[in-house]
Amino acid sequence: MTDLMGGLNRIFEWVMRLSVINLLWIGFNLPICYLALSLLYASNSSVLFMLLATIVVLAPFFFFPATTAMFGVVRKWVMGEHDVPLFKSYWAYYKENYVRSMSGGLIFSLIWVIWGVDFYFFSKVNVILSSIFLVGFFFLFLFALTFFANTVHADLKFFQNLKNSFFLTLLYPFNNILVVVLNGIIIYVSLTMFTFLIPFFMGSLIAFVSFAGYYQKVSKIQGSKKEAIE
Repeated sequence: MTDLMGGLNRIFEWVMRLSVINLLWIGFNLPICYLALSLLYASNSSVLFMLLATIVVLAPFFFFPATTAMFGVVRKWVMGEHDVPLFKSYWAYYKENYVRSMSGGLIFSLIWVIWGVDFYFFSKVNVILSSIFLVGFFFLFLFALTFFANTVHADLKFFQNLKNSFFLTLLYPFNNILVVVLNGIIIYVSLTMFTFLIPFFMGSLIAFVSFAGYYQKVSKIQGSKKEAIE
């Protein structure tokens, strides 16, 4: 009975941690969340385009700093620091990394716009181009997740961080596939089956899975360097 109660208590603690950080993430993303919900009620393609364009413009200033802060708190959990003050830690990471996150957001938003325009005009030409754009989508998705993780984990200048994130994204394909599949399952289940996961768990679960995959990569690289030195 004691073991059962201890196990339930740990489960409740993790539910609380994940949900609080997810709610903080949504709270710091309120303008983008409102616009994303408005997409569901867009009456025509012009309204849809305007909403998407506004989200792209706002993303560097809201989405990227808020997501980086969430990755910062998740980093502590993955590295074994479970009992951390959630709001205080989130706010500290938000302030500390705001400029770097915003700068990265400007670059990623530009890349996503270029990818979106190219996809719109060229993906219908043939199957090969569609496959190339699909691979590009997954790579950009992983690149952004790696950037968030590397920003809070490595003390690097902005462009060095961006370069390291890019090369880390190319390493360990099996790890990449696993992260994409797990995140895909989280997003699919959240959007189609259990929508209550969106406000309480979707973002924090994606951050946890993504940082765990990133940290596994970094640990392998550090282990290889240590073996080479020995």
